[in-house]
Formats: sequence, structure tokens, C-alpha cells
Amino acid sequence: MGHSVNGRNLVGIISGWLVIKGILNLILGFGVGNIITLAVTVVLCYFMLNGTKYMNYVAAVLIAAVVLKNLWYNIKNVEILYLIEAVIDTVCVVQLVANKDIKEHFGQN
Repeated sequence: MGHSVNGRNLVGIISGWLVIKGILNLILGFGVGNIITLAVTVVLCYFMLNGTKYMNYVAAVLIAAVVLKNLWYNIKNVEILYLIEAVIDTVCVVQLVANKDIKEHFGQN
């Protein structure tokens, strides 16, 4: 049970990061795309916090896709803040896929 609690706490931190990032992106560039992205993020975080099976992999794929989509542009234009965001997102992806406590939270042994 202790590992699952640790996993839920880690998922909470990752979810908080994703929601805060979505809100900041909405503030910086208000638009329909950012509203939809934030709404999808909130729904995704809800399912992750509830431990819906395999949602850690769904979240990891979505986060990794966004990082890969924007990575070349951010490197080419030396967008330091976005590159730092990409590093944090990549750490989140690795944790969602590989961390044993997070996997236990999602019912995976």
C-alpha cells in the first residue's frame, strides 16, 4: 500500500505540473487550442489521479508527442524556457513509464 500512496503522490505532482503549464500557456497565448489543451489535460489528470489502468502510458505518449513536436523549433530558436519545459516533461514521461510506485498506483506490477 505504501508504494501506491507514493505513486499517487508522484502522479499528483506530475498532474499539478501539467495543469499549471496549461494555465500558463493559456495566459500567454489565449486561444481555442489552448482552451482545448487545458480541458484535455484536466480530464487526463483526473483519470491519472484515480489510477485508471494504463492512463500513465496514455499520458506519457501525449506528453512525449508534444515535446517531440516542438523540440526542433525550440532548439533552432534557442527557446530556453521551452527547452527547460521539455526537460521537465521528459522526466515526467520517464517517471510515468518506469517508476515502480507509479506503476503500482495504476495497478501494474
